[in-house]
Amino acid sequence: MTVICEECGKVYHIDPDKLEQYRGTSVRVRCGSCGHVTEVSKLFEAAEEPADDFLAAEEPTGPSSMEPDTDETETEPSPRAERITTGTGDIRSGGWLGLRGKMMLLFLVIPILLMAMSGYFSQKQLNKLATEITDESTELVLQEGKEKLMQKARDVALQTEIYLKAHPDLVREDFFYDPDFSGIAVQSVGASGYTCLIQQPEAETGQNWTIWAHPNPNIIGIDDIDMIRKALGPYFDHFFEVLSGAQGMKESQGFYHWKDPDGKIREKYMAVAPIHLEGKPFLLMSTAYIDEFTSKTETLKTGAQKLAKGTRNINFGILIGSILLIGLIIIVYGYRLTRNIQYLTEAADRISVGDLEAEIDVHSKDEIGNLADAISRMQDSLRFSIDRLRRKR
Repeated sequence: MTVICEECGKVYHIDPDKLEQYRGTSVRVRCGSCGHVTEVSKLFEAAEEPADDFLAAEEPTGPSSMEPDTDETETEPSPRAERITTGTGDIRSGGWLGLRGKMMLLFLVIPILLMAMSGYFSQKQLNKLATEITDESTELVLQEGKEKLMQKARDVALQTEIYLKAHPDLVREDFFYDPDFSGIAVQSVGASGYTCLIQQPEAETGQNWTIWAHPNPNIIGIDDIDMIRKALGPYFDHFFEVLSGAQGMKESQGFYHWKDPDGKIREKYMAVAPIHLEGKPFLLMSTAYIDEFTSKTETLKTGAQKLAKGTRNINFGILIGSILLIGLIIIVYGYRLTRNIQYLTEAADRISVGDLEAEIDVHSKDEIGNLADAISRMQDSLRFSIDRLRRKR
């Protein structure tokens, strides 16, 4: 129960259970601030009466009664604001968005958008980094393979030069059939590569490009350029460009495409080094498939792509989980918050139209609970003021 001092207006809250024994009797309450004594008569009975019964109460007769001023005319109460008479649904809905909608926008939509943008750019950078690393690794490995082939061609060219100088009677037609020389001129390079000895064209004799030492004995001593041109088709120009670059007893190297026995076209790398013998235009060629060098980096590239994809899936899962969790929290907490606010709004509207017995039952220990207590105190104060007006009349 709330008691307000008529003199200074100080508000006191009294436990109704302590006043149960005074039900139906008058109680005097002394203000602790100003000492004014306020008499509360039949409080509990008056509380059970309708709030507007004081309008029909008999006018007390006695010298102490307050007589109305004859010069003053009774004024009608001002009409209530339109927002109350038209109902609370249109005004108290929180606009087109509402409190829960604003919470969803501020605490779910905007953070999720920021997280999604951050995740997108992070994933993009991760993919870019993985691609750059694998590409650089491939380039380094490929460069190492190219240097290895070129060095192999130089080494074998020097070995064949030494052997031919030591065996001046060995003619080119017997190069392949001399096991010692063939073992020097034809060597393995990696898993699929090899070296071979070729002769550049001679205008005086009409000799074209000819192979004198090769792993395939079927092409020894024959002009194989026309055969290669037919086999490679549109890829022949790349092959011949690298090969003709060595004409004039010069070093040459480059990429070209080669046709496997199964008909598959694969990329190879060729390195050509001259064999320095007077009057003998021999060249040593070293060649191998490119994928032999880049196969390990392809495994690295596949692993990097798999890792980037796994990271993307994890980020996507975290984003979906965050959306569900934050959305659930906002829905549950927002519902409870807006439910209490709507409840207090309806209670305040009922009090504003004279329903002073409206029950306010909000069990919250935060600002919403403080608001409920304030509305409850306002309700008690209005009820007490109406009772005091009844007694004065």
